Parts: sequence; C-alpha cells; structure tokens
Amino acid sequence: MRWDKMSEDHSDIEDRRTAGGGRGRGAGKLGLGGIAIVVVIGLLMGKSPLEMLGMITQGGGAPTQQSAATATDNEQIKSQAVKTLTDTKEPWQQIFQQAGQQYQQPKMVLFRNGVQTACGSASSAVGPFYCPGDSKVYLDLGFFDQMHKQLGAPGDFAQAYVIAHEVGHHIQNLTGVSTQVHQKQQSLSKAKGNELSVRLELQADCY
Repeated sequence: MRWDKMSEDHSDIEDRRTAGGGRGRGAGKLGLGGIAIVVVIGLLMGKSPLEMLGMITQGGGAPTQQSAATATDNEQIKSQAVKTLTDTKEPWQQIFQQAGQQYQQPKMVLFRNGVQTACGSASSAVGPFYCPGDSKVYLDLGFFDQMHKQLGAPGDFAQAYVIAHEVGHHIQNLTGVSTQVHQKQQSLSKAKGNELSVRLELQADCY
C-alpha cells in the first residue's frame, strides 16, 4: 500500500517539537531499545550490526542539533510516522478482540533534543523509546535523519519498523509481559537480567 493512500489519525499524536526540552539524562548513550533497532536494521540490510553500532558510537550516539532540526521540521517524515502508528491500530484491535479484550492505542510524542516523560527525562541520544508509565511512544524524528546519514538506512520501511517496534513494547505492557520480566529481574544476577531484557527486545521485534 502506498504511504500517500494511508489514513492519518492525529488524535494519538502529541507534537512537542517546539517545546524544546533540553538534554535529558542518558545523553550520549544509545538505549537498549535503540541498540536493538540498529542491530535488526543492520541484519535486514545485510550489514554488520557491530559496524553499525560503531558508527553510532563514533557519531556521538545521537543526531546533532542541526540534523535533528532538519528531520523534525520535515512534515513528510512526520506524516509517515503518523500513518505508521495509525496502521498498527486495526490489526492489534482485531487480535485483542479475538482474545476478548479491548485494545488501547498508545500515544506517540514527537520531540526535539530532550523530553520529560512519566519514566523521567530523556534525551534524543537514547533513541526511540516507549514509556510504560504513560503508555506513550517517544520519538525524535532526527533519529530517522541519523539512520539515513550515519547508517545508510533511508526509506519508509526502516522508519515503519522503528515505530512498530515501540508499539510492540506497548503490547508487552498491556499483556503484562513487561511487568513479569521486570519482577523476575529483581531476583536474578545482572547478566541473567540483561538476557531477559534482550528477549524482551526480540519479542517487540516479532510483534
């Protein structure tokens, strides 16, 4: 299906790009979710995930303020992001309905550089992420510019994958999987706990 033929539901979008937000905690470090995204994109493109992660590290882990502004101000990129989120709604509604449950669509927050969330403050450096505290997907559109310039991963598919992955974390939150994993991690060593985190990321990829 063509992007320009898909519908957009802006009721689930919070555009905080003009609010700024400064640099939150974790500046300069790509989060686990961001690492998982980079690795999968590398595999799909036939590139070495380690090489791609090296590019991110050398590039400072986050889009520069200038490149972030360029991508963030691109309404076409915003439109594709909104359409991707909208497109995930119907299939998950059907799946939940078949299970006798009601699906609650996540909100998607568009921000620049830094943002305040129910999970604390965060910078663009951590990459796209999902906060279970407020059931929202947080996205600095500059990340897509970074994927294009640093990772050589342009195009609609890569952008759609990123958003669908974060929606996958929302599904884990709704089904209680995230809570179960976090509770289990309390009684495990750091290494074993990290293994569960990786499995959580892989399941979000599958979703």
